[in-house]
Amino acid sequence: MPETVPPSALTSAPPAGAVYRAGTLTYTRRGLTTVFAWLLAGEVVFTLIDMLEPKLLPVMLKVHGASDKEIAVIVGSFNAVLQLLIMPPLGYYSDRLRTRWGRRIPLLFWATPFVALFLAITPFAPELATWMRGFDRLGGWLQSLPISPTILFFAILVLLYRSFQTVTNVTFFGLLRDVVPDTHMGRFLALFRLFGAGGTFIITYWLLGHAGTNSKPIFIGIAVLNLLGFSAICWFVREGSYPPVEAAAMAGGSHRRSRFWRATTIFISESYRHPIYLWVYFVRTCLYGALLGLSGFIVFFPQYELGMDLTEVGHMLSWPSLVWLFIAYPVGRLVDSRGAIHVLRLGLVLITLGYGLSFFFVVGPKTFLLSSLVTGVAFWVVMLAQLKLTQEIFHPMRYSQLAGANTIVQSLMIAVVISPAAGWTLDALKGWQHTLTMPGIGAVVLGPYRLVNLMLGGLYGLAWLGLLRVRHHWHRLNGPDHYVAPL
Repeated sequence: MPETVPPSALTSAPPAGAVYRAGTLTYTRRGLTTVFAWLLAGEVVFTLIDMLEPKLLPVMLKVHGASDKEIAVIVGSFNAVLQLLIMPPLGYYSDRLRTRWGRRIPLLFWATPFVALFLAITPFAPELATWMRGFDRLGGWLQSLPISPTILFFAILVLLYRSFQTVTNVTFFGLLRDVVPDTHMGRFLALFRLFGAGGTFIITYWLLGHAGTNSKPIFIGIAVLNLLGFSAICWFVREGSYPPVEAAAMAGGSHRRSRFWRATTIFISESYRHPIYLWVYFVRTCLYGALLGLSGFIVFFPQYELGMDLTEVGHMLSWPSLVWLFIAYPVGRLVDSRGAIHVLRLGLVLITLGYGLSFFFVVGPKTFLLSSLVTGVAFWVVMLAQLKLTQEIFHPMRYSQLAGANTIVQSLMIAVVISPAAGWTLDALKGWQHTLTMPGIGAVVLGPYRLVNLMLGGLYGLAWLGLLRVRHHWHRLNGPDHYVAPL
């Protein structure tokens, strides 16, 4: 377990047996392994919850009659709006919180039970809608709405569990930045994504085919794991000491409105002034726009346009997670040695080409499996490298604040542009077909869900262009050897 030392000891020799340091925390090899184990277990649970939306929730909603536009709003826009409303103020507050338990763990502790509660209730939306329709006035009002009562209750419950899950997001990733040594961050994030791939494999291989028929035990089981996993992290992982909050952040008088405007001014000044941060925001907006706004529809391409069984689709989508188990740690070491920008650039080229070629050449199970392997493995490389990119570029004492500032841009674009545009386009193109003859392939039938490949390729390509600008400003700020994060 870590030992907390005072800030004045940072320049002194580490205590006997302590060989790694993260801020004021010092670790022995055994202590570091123990902390890694708890955090990685949390990542499995985190991924299981995070993959419910793009993997299982669209299938559940489709089974209950939701339109593509409604799926896009519930799966993409809801999450983006919640991140917009919660992450920036919470990130600012969390960075400046000082308690005897740290600045992240108290928030994580209080959010965890609510995530578990609302997650467990979500698959009972049809039963809740039926029960509510039994009340005369309320039932009549529900029937008069343009959205079905069942989809409405799904939306409400997703909104509730995602609200508290957003708190978990902010505090969990902030905690990683605070307690994992910089010298091992790339390898840790590789293991982090490796364990996440394990969670994704569980979702896609075993659970996706049961999303429409056995959603209740799936959601309840993941809710229980969430409660146990994050409660254990709060108990067994310890934070170190942090410098006092600067006087400027506390200034502005005692009046609540004065303090609010002072905090807002500081937030904007520190978060949106520097071009390198703005380009990182652009890159991550494209990446999470692809993940949250579009990827939920990709499962419908093989199901509805290639005629594949959903269980077969789940099995094929799970294989990249197994491949990642073997290459995650070497990729993490590459990130530690070459830097996140180099690895992210390679991953973005691969995934952009993968989705672009999938649009033209995927015509059946074999080509879909090949496409899944290329884009799926590239996805894990990209998600590892982009997380390490924020660790390398963002100021360490403002990590959650800058992540929140990123979320403002990211969420607005996903909620207002990417998700609605994707849902509207797919609804508008229902029934559309066009046959294209490709050399060596033959007739390729184009349908609305095939277009999702092209949309995803476009977003990842834009992310690659944005990363070139990040690299340009990184070099102007003396990266890689003498980079100092600006404020």
